[in-house]
Amino acid sequence: MRDLLAAGPSRLLRSHARPVLGCSQNRSAALSIRPNSSSASASSSSTSATTLSASPESSRGSLVPGAPPPGRLSQVIKDSIRSTGPMSVARYMQFCLSHPTEGYYQKGDVFGKKGDFITSPEISQIFGESLNHGPSEFHAVLVAQLLTRAQLVAIWLLTRYIAAGNPPRVRLVELGPGRGTLMDDILRTLFTFPGIGSAIRSIHLVENSGKMRDIQGTKLAPRLEGRGVDLRWSDKIEDVSQTDDFTLLVAHEFFDAMPVNVFEKTPQGYREVLVSSSPTVSSVNPSGLHLALSQEPTPLSTVLPATSPRFARLPIGSRIELAQDSWRIMRKLGEIVGGGTNASARASATSVGESGGSFAVDGVEGAGGRGAGLVIDYGADRVFGSSFRAFRNHKIVDIFDEPGSSDLTANVDFTYLRESLDGLSAKALGPIPQSQFLLSLGLQPRLTKLLASATDDERRSQLQHGAKRLIDSLGMGSQYQVMGVVPASQGETEVYPFPVIESGSSTTTSTTRTQ
Repeated sequence: MRDLLAAGPSRLLRSHARPVLGCSQNRSAALSIRPNSSSASASSSSTSATTLSASPESSRGSLVPGAPPPGRLSQVIKDSIRSTGPMSVARYMQFCLSHPTEGYYQKGDVFGKKGDFITSPEISQIFGESLNHGPSEFHAVLVAQLLTRAQLVAIWLLTRYIAAGNPPRVRLVELGPGRGTLMDDILRTLFTFPGIGSAIRSIHLVENSGKMRDIQGTKLAPRLEGRGVDLRWSDKIEDVSQTDDFTLLVAHEFFDAMPVNVFEKTPQGYREVLVSSSPTVSSVNPSGLHLALSQEPTPLSTVLPATSPRFARLPIGSRIELAQDSWRIMRKLGEIVGGGTNASARASATSVGESGGSFAVDGVEGAGGRGAGLVIDYGADRVFGSSFRAFRNHKIVDIFDEPGSSDLTANVDFTYLRESLDGLSAKALGPIPQSQFLLSLGLQPRLTKLLASATDDERRSQLQHGAKRLIDSLGMGSQYQVMGVVPASQGETEVYPFPVIESGSSTTTSTTRTQ
C-alpha cells in the first residue's frame, strides 16, 4: 500500500487503479457511455505513414507479467488496417473499448476492486467492507474522500439552486453514471434539504449500457421510493431535452474516456499520428500494432488542429491530443444549462464532421433551458500530447498489449472544453484545483466531524492522512480540476468558489491559460 500511495497520490480515488504519469490525470469515472462514431473515422487507405515509437511517458509502461497472448480483437483491428489503411487513435480506442463482443466495456463490470479502476463514488461500498475487516490506511483514505467530494458536489449544486430563487421543479442529469453511486450520494445529501428535496422531479442518466442501467436502477430505487421522481435514461446527451425545469448536471470523471485523435506539428503542417500494423510480431509487441506518423494530410489533420488558435502557436515537433466528442458534448451541456445559442453567434457555431467538414451545432434559442453544471476530471487548462495510456489490473501496460483487455484514457484539456462554449448563452467557471474547490466548500469542518466520531487514534490519524492527500498540491489536489458551467444571463460577477468572471464574456480568467 505504501508503494501505491507513494507512486500515485493523485489517483487514490480511482488511483487505486491507475498510476499517474507526467502531468497525470485519472481514468475518469470509467464510463460505459461511448461517443458516436464521428471521432473514430478511419484514415484513408491511401495514407502513407512513418513508423514511430510510442511515447515512453504514455504507452510504454511496465508490461504486466503473464499477460494473455494477442486475442481476437487484435486480429480484427489488423484486418481493418489491411483493408482500409492505418486508423486514427480515436478509432483504435473505440475498437478496444466498445467493440460489440471483444470491447473492454463488454466484458463485465469494470468498476470496483475487481476491475481495473475504482471510481471515487464507489468508495462507499469499499469502506462498508472494511468495517468487517478492521481499519486500514487505504479504507480510511477512501472514506475521507467519499464524505467530502460527493457531498460537497451536492452542496455546490444546492447553492446554485438557491441562487436561482429556489425553482419549484428540478431535474438532475449525470453523464456516465457508473453504478449510480455518485447520483445516490448526491440525492442522499439533497433530500436532507426540504426545499430542493421536494423540488426534484426527475433524474436523467446518460448511459448506453443495458447492464449498467440495471445496476443504476437497482442502486437508486431505494433512494427514490415513494418520492414520485421520474428516472430515465438516454444513450447520448443529445437526447437530453430542453426543459423549463431547473437542471443540475454533473460530468464526474467523464471526459477522460473520450477517444482522442493525435496530431504532430511538422514543417508541412499538422500530420495525424495513426495506428498501423507490422507484418512481424515480437515478444515485446505481440500484437504487431504500432504508432505511425502520416506523411500526408488526413481529413481531420487539416481541420481539428484549426479548432483552436492555441495549436498554431506550438513549435514544430509538438503533439496534441484532441477529443472532438468532448467539444460536442460540452457544447450540448452548455446549451442545456444556458438555454441555447446566442443569436449573434449562431451562424459561427460549428463542429467537425466525420469527413473533416463542418456542420451547424443545434441550438434552441429561448427553449427555457437553465441550470448549472459541474465537470470534475483530471487534466489541466492546457493541451496534452502524450497522456494516452492503458491500465490493467491497476497497472500501466502498453497501449497495444492485448487490445480490448485494458482501460484506455487521456488527460482532459479544460481550455478546449471552455472554448466549446463560445457563442452559447452559458459560461465556464474555472477550472480550479480540486483542493481549492473542496476546502472552499467545507472540507475541513467535515473532516473535524469525522475525527470527532472516530473510534481510536489510529483511525483519526488515517482520516487526517486521507484528507491531506485529497488536497495535496503535488497530487490529487492539483491534478483533479473542477469546472462549473452556468447561464451567461445570470449576470453574476462571482459564483463561489470560482474566481470572478469577465463581464460579458463566455470564458473566465480563473487560471493562467497555457498552450
